[in-house]
Amino acid sequence: MNQTRLVFGDEADALAYWTGKEWKKWAVDVSAGPTKRPTFRQTYYARARTRDAAIECVKRNLLRKPASARFVARLAGPRELGCSLSA
Repeated sequence: MNQTRLVFGDEADALAYWTGKEWKKWAVDVSAGPTKRPTFRQTYYARARTRDAAIECVKRNLLRKPASARFVARLAGPRELGCSLSA
């Protein structure tokens, strides 16, 4: 079975920009509690070479880690980082 994933907007721009760069800016989403209605949700940003290294960096630097926290890393997009198109 061949699975594909649709990529939209900011994520497509992020994939295009960060391709070929050794160091990337990752957005790591940390959540805890029930999956559908988390009691804790926060996004942290880390500069790392890989997705796993970004998650480890955020875990190391969290002051208070919520119980049973879930970590998901994705490439940070330009709009998320506050960049805008110049006319």
